[in-house]
Amino acid sequence: MIGSMSSSRSVFRLAIDRITTVFGFVALLALGVMAILLVYDVVMRYVVGRPADWVLDVVQLVQVTLAFTAAAPVLRAGGHINMELLPTLVGPRYQRRLEILSNGICSVGCLWMSILSWKTFSRSYQITEAAYGIALPLYPWKFLLPLCFFVLALEFFASFLEHLRNSERS
Repeated sequence: MIGSMSSSRSVFRLAIDRITTVFGFVALLALGVMAILLVYDVVMRYVVGRPADWVLDVVQLVQVTLAFTAAAPVLRAGGHINMELLPTLVGPRYQRRLEILSNGICSVGCLWMSILSWKTFSRSYQITEAAYGIALPLYPWKFLLPLCFFVLALEFFASFLEHLRNSERS
């Protein structure tokens, strides 16, 4: 029974890792697109003398893509800033408990944000909201919020399960 639980957790972790890796590649692609667009804007503005008025609007949307798609891969890599004052004041046993608690709370919080941001996306889709400067629909970018919050919730939950399993062993 315990072996099947462990293997199901590892399958779950593997699936989350693959999804998170895809999001990491999307973030890298967004970074590259953002760089190319900014170079294009500089060349058009200072070399050609005809600035493109749409570039900065698109760069802002690509920046949103970068920020939200990079959240889960950064969490998996341990790159988020942590508040470690309380864990340093307690022993290793309570540090593990705090880690389990914080991962559980963050998982639920991200899931809640995913639900709330789904309403924003739905409304944007219903009214076919578009950017002001250019006729670019905004609902695909607003879809990123619930999707990325959901993936971040899954990443927190997978970390929660790992810490829980490790605490049972010790």
